[in-house]
Amino acid sequence: MDLSKLNAPQREAVTTLEGPLLVLAGAGSGKTRVITHRIVHLLNERPLSVTARNILAVTFTNKAATEMKERLVKMAGPRAQGVLVCTFHAFGAEMLREDIHRLGWPKKFAIADMGDQLALIRRAMRERQVDDRAFDARKVLTLISKAKNSGQEPQPKPEGMGDDYDLITHMVFPSYQLALKAQGSVDFDDLLLLPARLLREHEDLKVKYTRRFRFLLVDEFQDTNLAQMNLLQLLAGEARNVCAVGDDDQAIYSWRGAEVKNILEFDRHFPGTKEVRLEQNYRSMQTVLDAANAVIAKNPERKAKRMWTDRHGGERIRVVTCPNEEEEARFVAREIQKHIAHGIPADEIAVLYRTNGQSRPVEESLREKNIGYEVVGGSEFFDRREVKDVIAYFKVIANPKDEVSLLRIVNVPARGIGDVTMERLHAHARADNVSLWEAMERGEQYEDLPSGAAGKVGEFLRMIERYRNLFEGGNLAHVTRNLLEEIGFKEATRATAVSLTTADKKLKSVDQVLNSLEAFEKREGPKASLLTYLNRLSLDTRQEEEDEVPGGNRRVTLMTVHSSKGLEYRLVFFIGMEEDLMPHKGMQGEPQNLEEERRLCYVGITRAKELLYLTRAAIRVKRGKEVPCTPSRFLEDLPAEAVELIDMDAPRTGAPTEQEKNFFANLKERFKPKGAGGGAGPPRGESGV
Repeated sequence: MDLSKLNAPQREAVTTLEGPLLVLAGAGSGKTRVITHRIVHLLNERPLSVTARNILAVTFTNKAATEMKERLVKMAGPRAQGVLVCTFHAFGAEMLREDIHRLGWPKKFAIADMGDQLALIRRAMRERQVDDRAFDARKVLTLISKAKNSGQEPQPKPEGMGDDYDLITHMVFPSYQLALKAQGSVDFDDLLLLPARLLREHEDLKVKYTRRFRFLLVDEFQDTNLAQMNLLQLLAGEARNVCAVGDDDQAIYSWRGAEVKNILEFDRHFPGTKEVRLEQNYRSMQTVLDAANAVIAKNPERKAKRMWTDRHGGERIRVVTCPNEEEEARFVAREIQKHIAHGIPADEIAVLYRTNGQSRPVEESLREKNIGYEVVGGSEFFDRREVKDVIAYFKVIANPKDEVSLLRIVNVPARGIGDVTMERLHAHARADNVSLWEAMERGEQYEDLPSGAAGKVGEFLRMIERYRNLFEGGNLAHVTRNLLEEIGFKEATRATAVSLTTADKKLKSVDQVLNSLEAFEKREGPKASLLTYLNRLSLDTRQEEEDEVPGGNRRVTLMTVHSSKGLEYRLVFFIGMEEDLMPHKGMQGEPQNLEEERRLCYVGITRAKELLYLTRAAIRVKRGKEVPCTPSRFLEDLPAEAVELIDMDAPRTGAPTEQEKNFFANLKERFKPKGAGGGAGPPRGESGV
């Protein structure tokens, strides 16, 4: 393999094969190229001692894993097929598929989705006499997830430091974990914690995995949490052949449990680490990098590096002050229209913002100008009611212990099994210490059920059992179509829709589930089962939610700065450059994390390849009142020579100033007919505005 096209630090990273290696890869520095070349170099240099199956490469999304695998096969041929490229969670799921029974779970386990988790949290809250209407189950789940990601159980904070949620989380956690295990499920965080537990508690498994995976590579290392670091250390064994690639300046996911200290203190976890810095940028003009370097240099806790490029010069960054957010949106739309007319394709343009709520005025202004756009991070397909109902049928058929899904679909479509029936069956299940499914099977024994209810419950159970057997035979999509037809799902969906258009949308969503099933069957072949489909679905939807990348459909992209990570555009508008927005004041009562906000600003700036606008509003309307906005402190960090200031004065209601009188007089003079005063015709539009 020819390494001559790599720069010197890239070559050093590729050819360092033994021991722990930290590759600090700045924005646009070609890190994916380094990882793929390193894997191929490993296969070439050690053909007798290292096979493809000895290499594990971990990425943060399934999409990134698929792309990396394709690239490897293209570079190294079929032998690269044996390299395992996957996410941490997908790796954990594979480990559990083989050995979770050693921890007391059934061999066939399910991965609980967000809806399942919230239902279990609410049930646990009610069991502990906590009002699930007064306290948000989502916040409790977030706190549980944070604790798990840091490898701990939720604990109440010392007196005076915590709040009610800390105590509630501590109280409901044991019930939540017990409920998960009782229905044969794990949550997303368990996919990291349980594999680590297997390696710690079972020496034979530790030997098996450390012997097999002798070379580990982790991409986007700055996004790892403590649970992932623990799993990595266990897998690395004594050889510690770990190559971590990342950029502490792009660590922007602490709210999701990511721990920037993992990269800053890498050599503490893996003593004797060699460090290689990739500082040459292949994406942006030097002007953009000068701005990014100036902003990030103010962060005290970072690995010092300075991005540079051969692409010298470039247009200055336009820092624009607009009277209000509507004018900001109109300015952005006008400039986009102008740049499209000058040849920049719409899909090479992005509008970035800190919070989703900032997109509305921009959307309206783009619609006014008939400019096509795409908002990344809209409502999730798998959150739609009709889709969740179909998936719930799958879950109950695959796992009758899944009470959350069972309660969801027992009367969908309506089959005469009401809430009273299910509440009484639930009470009997608790009293008899059996699952809800078993209590339903005993329905005829319970005299307090409404008349005829036990018979309807029995019919429902027999129908589910029949389809369980049918799904065992394969042909998942075909069997699903028969199931939906038998229960009258589509007719019921049409009947409950508010209009024909809504009904069509809902039915198309159901068709998309069927298409997804068919694609899965084609991909997996004989291995395809309902449970593997559901687990793959849980992994995909959770891992891709931050990676919903727009398609190449010639539209302008609108997205949060978080969603933009890893992407690049010729022209970028970064709006809302004001205090309390960028940097953000802190979400939902959380304290402001100024260092992370600065990293977020750095990520936004470095998405631009050629042109960058940083815009702000002088006034925003908050709770019906006009509130003056303070410019972002990050604007003060920008080098003066890299910036062009544009100030769009707010219209004033008072009398015009002398300067304005002269301006309008000159304008009138220019518009006079040539015979009357020799005017030169209409003025040209002012540049940059």
